[in-house]
Amino acid sequence: MSETQAVNANVYRVRLIGVLATAAGKREVEIQTPSQLTVSDLITTLLDQVQNRQFKDFLVDSATNDPRPNVIILLNEQDCNIFQGLQTRLDEGTVITIIPVAHGG
Repeated sequence: MSETQAVNANVYRVRLIGVLATAAGKREVEIQTPSQLTVSDLITTLLDQVQNRQFKDFLVDSATNDPRPNVIILLNEQDCNIFQGLQTRLDEGTVITIIPVAHGG
């Protein structure tokens, strides 16, 4: 790659709360991708990166294959459902926080 070619990468920081952090073994995951992601794409990439069955069980509802029954997904501290839900396109630098629905106060 020549010096004039820039490496285009989108970087997303995912904060995991409660049992999600425990199952993943860390409270924060950084995802780098060459293209812009939707929330749905991010969840798929996160599952591929964490590679833990228990984490997947906590995150995604097995009956619907949708994370929203199990977790609240915040984009820069705002619920993704006020945007376009799982189809919301993420800007680079967006902080994604995933909170289990059953969590302590």
